[in-house]
Amino acid sequence: MTGNDFSYKWMKKGDVDAFLGLLFDGFSKVLAGIGILMTAFQMPAEIVMNRIVPGIGVALLFGSVGYFIQAVRLANKEERQDVTAIPYGIGASQIFGWLFLIIGPVYFKTGDPVFAWQVGLAAGFVGGIIECIGAFVGKWIVKVTPQVALVGNLAAAALIWLSLVSILNIYEKPFISIIPMTFLLICFFGKIELPFNIPVGLISVIIGAVIAWTTGQMQGQQVIEAVSNIKFTLPIPTIKDVIIGLKGVVPFLPIIIPMQISNFLSTLQCIEGANVEGDEYSVKGSMFIDGFGTIIGSLFGNPFPTTAYIGHGSWKEIGAGAGYSLLHGITYLIITIMGAVGILTAIIPYQAVMPILVYVGLIVSAQAVNQTKKDHIPAVFLGIIPLIAQYVETAASAGVEAAGTTMEAIGVSAFQAASFPIEGVQALSYGAFLSSVLLAAWLAEIIDNNFKSAAIFMLVLASSAWIGLIHSPNMGLGNHTGVKFAIVYLVTSIISLGIPYLGKLEKNI
Repeated sequence: MTGNDFSYKWMKKGDVDAFLGLLFDGFSKVLAGIGILMTAFQMPAEIVMNRIVPGIGVALLFGSVGYFIQAVRLANKEERQDVTAIPYGIGASQIFGWLFLIIGPVYFKTGDPVFAWQVGLAAGFVGGIIECIGAFVGKWIVKVTPQVALVGNLAAAALIWLSLVSILNIYEKPFISIIPMTFLLICFFGKIELPFNIPVGLISVIIGAVIAWTTGQMQGQQVIEAVSNIKFTLPIPTIKDVIIGLKGVVPFLPIIIPMQISNFLSTLQCIEGANVEGDEYSVKGSMFIDGFGTIIGSLFGNPFPTTAYIGHGSWKEIGAGAGYSLLHGITYLIITIMGAVGILTAIIPYQAVMPILVYVGLIVSAQAVNQTKKDHIPAVFLGIIPLIAQYVETAASAGVEAAGTTMEAIGVSAFQAASFPIEGVQALSYGAFLSSVLLAAWLAEIIDNNFKSAAIFMLVLASSAWIGLIHSPNMGLGNHTGVKFAIVYLVTSIISLGIPYLGKLEKNI
């Protein structure tokens, strides 16, 4: 049909399959995040179930409906029935990055889970603004930054904060998680399809839950309490909480800014991936949906940033249109406001969900390496090192504070006596996401003999250190630590320009 007779069929058979796949993929990460909030961070159930969970529903409804409308408009404009909506949700890196790099550190430092949540909300609010700004500058950043620096940063985050953290949790409860993890890895990496196209991830979670129940590691009393606590919970505005959280968010800007840059670049890649498949969506419109979804979520209790998901091509291949996106948003809202999440967390241990995150981290890391030129692989690994330092510092601080003391109380000399370079670990951990990108970009330019560009990246590192975005616990112009690193990077910038000329002189001699 053409002209006025055209009518886009936005709900198809493929939409049901895409809806189920996206729902289980995203919800597994949400369940894991909720489990960590309530067990590791001791956040009150009132905050998690009645504030955060409904806020997640609001954020995902907004973005899912936004991408649904966008797809319908494109289909009607181009009079095509094969238009597929961009998938949308809360990614694992967003959940675990916010948990372990923002909410967790605030909780372990202050012992106040409510304030930790408020700082997380403020971080989400600021992150959403950065995402919207990315609608205007995203393509420029992609143009001037070597691809290896961006994908390397993604690989580092996935390897450390998805695979490593998840595996450590898995080995803490080996009976629950190791068997489902090996089952999932065998099926995914062995390319084995289960009968009737049953989702591998779903079966993996079920196996973990069954083992947990049969070995007595889950208690029926928890389910009874969850059922008794079922209630219709409307999302409550949290503007006041965001304002309170803004007072503590500044030290985390070196984390929020590069993480959200990575987030909007990931969204940009998803949009460009959709364009390759024939669905040419507006970059600005798509990124605004993403950014405003994060902002609105934070104003209703959800601290975690939203993002466009990779997978548009796979959903298009199975014949999905726009309907799966609408179903996804509505279902999330119903689940989150009806109290069903509490029952699911009482039935499914979050360790049973961790195998999926291990796989996601491994595959994202592998894809990043595969997309990288062979000569640039050292830059990928250089970009991973700051994230390793960040994890070590986070884990060390948490362990020390769990023992009833602090890193400051123990003192640097005690760590140095044990040959543990605590000052180096801390310096590299502060602003690790940003220094990861910049160091990898510098080395990639050196490898390509683009010495002027390499010098510029060193100047950016120096500027970032000077204002406290990297290597310093707090932002501020010209603090002692920042000045030290700024001077070193400035000298390194000059060396990046000068060494090649010395090399040429030697060759001439």
